[in-house]
Amino acid sequence: MLFLAGCSVTPPKSTAPDTVFDLSGRIAVKYGDHGFYGNLRWIHRRDSDEVWLLSPLGQTVAHISKNSQGAELTGGDGKSYSAPDVESLTEKILGWRLPLEGLDSWVVGKAASGPPFHASFEGREMKTLSQEGWDIRYERRFENGKPRQLILERTGILIKFVIDADT
Repeated sequence: MLFLAGCSVTPPKSTAPDTVFDLSGRIAVKYGDHGFYGNLRWIHRRDSDEVWLLSPLGQTVAHISKNSQGAELTGGDGKSYSAPDVESLTEKILGWRLPLEGLDSWVVGKAASGPPFHASFEGREMKTLSQEGWDIRYERRFENGKPRQLILERTGILIKFVIDADT
């Protein structure tokens, strides 16, 4: 596992004009008999993504970048791995799938465009969403209505996100 060593890095704030969102928060993952808890920093641009998974002490566990060419993961030990997509890459290297392809829509409270989905609402706010084999529950929201806490479940894995800041 890549959860051992790593240097402490504060990921930079994005000032790129094509940035769709730049969020930070916490992530907890339970998969099989294993788990991971730490901090998350995600810069989502129109054509690319950068995700930092950090230990609770701020050490880089993994830096994931994705663009039209594919995905690359650099561990805290400096080793780099690549694959056509983030999902297969994280499953192979970290042991669990990070569903980045749909997550960019789910974290803002929307279904991903394209694949079929089923959703339930409370008023105008989405409470649950099922899409691409994932069941998503929206647990808490910011005052502006944006999701603050969401839980993703799929057979054998549970991922909980708590968003602290979103720009």
